[in-house]
This record gives sequence, structure tokens and C-alpha cells, in this order.
Amino acid sequence: MSGSIYALSQHPEQYAKLKKNPALIDSFVPEVIRWQTPLAHMRRTALRDIELRGKQIKKGDKVVMWYVSGNRDDEIIERPYEFIIDRGGRARICHSASAFTAASASGLPNCS
Repeated sequence: MSGSIYALSQHPEQYAKLKKNPALIDSFVPEVIRWQTPLAHMRRTALRDIELRGKQIKKGDKVVMWYVSGNRDDEIIERPYEFIIDRGGRARICHSASAFTAASASGLPNCS
């Protein structure tokens, strides 16, 4: 909650958009979560061997998912350092369900 107030105070043009069009709340909430990532990272254990971007991850290895850096990945998110409340598409990695979805889409190993 405090992150959303802070984000709007720092980006008055986005606040003006939201006041003008309250229906943007549906895209505002995920953007705030992306912008003010509530969880920095999560560690999991790889359930199978896999190669990811030239790196070997073996079954049993500990894998750390850094949400903060994932939420600023310019290969996935267009203009990731900007707070845009009407951003379209998948715009965040903010909790475990999203992390596993993003991991699967990115070819990351299944983790527990």
C-alpha cells in the first residue's frame, strides 16, 4: 500500500491518468507490485539437471530467483525503469506463482 502512494507521489502524471480513468486500477496494481517489488528473492532447489544460458544447473543445486532484477529485465519488460500504470502484457515477477510461470517460460528448471 505504501509503495503505491509513494509511486504515485513520485509520478504525478501517472496519478493524473489514474484519476482521469479509474478503470486503470486493474493495470495499476500489477505495475506497483513490479515497481515496488515486495519480495527481493526466493531460493529453490532444482528438481532436474538443465542448462540455462550456457550454465549448468544440476538436480539438487540451490537456485535463487531475484525478483528485483527480473522486474527490471529489459529483455522481458519494455522500458523497465519507468513507472507506467497502463503498461500492457506481462509486466512483473512478484510472487511465487509468477516466478514459476516466468521460470517455465524462460526455460528455468522446475524448482521446489
